[in-house]
Amino acid sequence: MSLLTGYRREWLRGDLVAGVTVTAIAIPESLGYASIAGLPVQTGLYCALLPAILFALVASTRQLVVGADSATAALVAAGTGAVVAAGSAGYAGTVAVLGLLTACVLLLMGVARLGFLADLISQPVLAGFLSGVGVSLVIGKLPGMLGIEASGTTWDKLVATVTNLGHVNAASAVLSLGVVVTMLVMERVLPRLPAALLAVVAFSVLGVLIGAQGHGVSMVGDVPAGLPSLTFPSFSSDELTRLVGSAAAIAVVILAQSAAVARSFATKNGYRDDTNRDLYALAAANTGSALTGGFAINGSPPRTAAGDGAGSRSQLVNVVMALVIGVVLLFATGLFEYLPSPVLDGVVFAIGVGLVKVAQLRAIKRIRLFEFGAAMLALVVVAFVGVEQGILLAVLVSLVDRLRRQYQPHDQVLVADGEVAPRLLDRVAPGTPMDGLLVYRFGTGLFFENAAHFDVRVRELVSSATVPVRAVVLDAAAMDDIDFSGTEVLRRQAEDFAARDIRLFVAELSSDAEGCVRRAGLDQVLSIVPRLEQAIAAASS
Repeated sequence: MSLLTGYRREWLRGDLVAGVTVTAIAIPESLGYASIAGLPVQTGLYCALLPAILFALVASTRQLVVGADSATAALVAAGTGAVVAAGSAGYAGTVAVLGLLTACVLLLMGVARLGFLADLISQPVLAGFLSGVGVSLVIGKLPGMLGIEASGTTWDKLVATVTNLGHVNAASAVLSLGVVVTMLVMERVLPRLPAALLAVVAFSVLGVLIGAQGHGVSMVGDVPAGLPSLTFPSFSSDELTRLVGSAAAIAVVILAQSAAVARSFATKNGYRDDTNRDLYALAAANTGSALTGGFAINGSPPRTAAGDGAGSRSQLVNVVMALVIGVVLLFATGLFEYLPSPVLDGVVFAIGVGLVKVAQLRAIKRIRLFEFGAAMLALVVVAFVGVEQGILLAVLVSLVDRLRRQYQPHDQVLVADGEVAPRLLDRVAPGTPMDGLLVYRFGTGLFFENAAHFDVRVRELVSSATVPVRAVVLDAAAMDDIDFSGTEVLRRQAEDFAARDIRLFVAELSSDAEGCVRRAGLDQVLSIVPRLEQAIAAASS
């Protein structure tokens, strides 16, 4: 049990304080995330009970706090809503089936050691994805904050809000906007305080004082007391088929966000975590959630950060959070009767604002316009087309960007027409003749996707040289691997150049790449030299 292995007594106080601090954030956020998922508010709290304890018992990461999350809640709503109507009798059961499928995908990822898939979504695209979720939450909760009836897509809700501004419920607007302003100001000025909890308490009290329900403000109403029971949902093969795509998308989001948060705090505090093992923990947590009336479980960046700031050092934080929330469900659910729905909408709206990564998007734009464009594309698709489509697009765009850079990597001509690049001057023996010598550096491995580009590039450099080339030296220091297509390109080059009395040298090969070259028999048609300066000397002779 990783929770107890190596535990130190001096960690206990910090973990207990952090657990209570995290709970103060988790309760109002979880209520809001349940509304995003289209479920009763108590289900958000169920996500922090058995799931959190199961995660704590299995996980390798010491500090990652798990529970309901905005991104996965939105994915749950989209995936389940495509199969059964929100609010219908079978909706909660379908959510549970989706949760079990998500757990299965996470488990398979762990068995196959696919933790590296967390890197499939680049940081810019992830920023765009989360910002799109934020925009969707902001627009989606705005009608409820203002007491306006609206349904449908994000665009439908935006249009309904704009066209019905003359029918705003003043009491709803005051309560919800008050929550938003309070949360945003406190998170900036007093970040260590549980802004969401304090805002919910303050404006719920205000709602009671002004008689909000009598002014047309809807209330959360009765929340059933007690702990959830274990229930295994029924399902059909058709339902599984329709949900499997959503489950895969949710699993990828869970992996990407949870791994990123866990790694960042492991690095910050000087310990190691195992993403593949954490996949088992996330699978266990999502199984527990599905069987106890919850929905998708994810690593929470704000709760993990709050726990770290309060002194968390182990997974005991998740256990403490679960115990405190269990007490609330047993003895304090009556307090939710005084919670106005616009207050909860305001919490979700403020969370959505926080998800829009304005500063990060600006930084991306300043550094690389292509990645900024990819981030904005993910944002727009998530916000106005769908969260599931957005995450699939996010993965696709990240892969395309990676392939684009693999296809045309950075390269450099180190010697051409007698001119020597400054970075090479100290490696060339004085007086070495450079006329007729081409030294070229390719910036990545040589694979099927870039082999044709490499071939064209080298041949163009040879044909465009002012002084006829008599020797080509490839600086292969960055060629960490060469596949079959790469070896065939090198073979054709060596044979064609030999027919034109041009010698081909390859230097600085890694052991793996050199093994590929020798197994392909290329040492019979070109010269393999360990060091670049040795190759230049040999080519100049």
